[in-house]
Amino acid sequence: MTMLTLKPAEGRTVPQEDGEPWPAGGLAVEPTAYIRRRLTDGDLIAAEPRVDARAAERPAKTGKES
Repeated sequence: MTMLTLKPAEGRTVPQEDGEPWPAGGLAVEPTAYIRRRLTDGDLIAAEPRVDARAAERPAKTGKES
């Protein structure tokens, strides 16, 4: 299923489905009925996907192993 990266709209506090607060930096989730309602209500907005800092530091594989 397609994942969406979403964050709370400016000035809003949004609970995740498990009741934990939604991270201000965004969270990648599947578009469940709950998520679609939060989008429709304007509670959540699209966010840039977060990059794992460790993955960003690793060199890309070229397919040629020495």
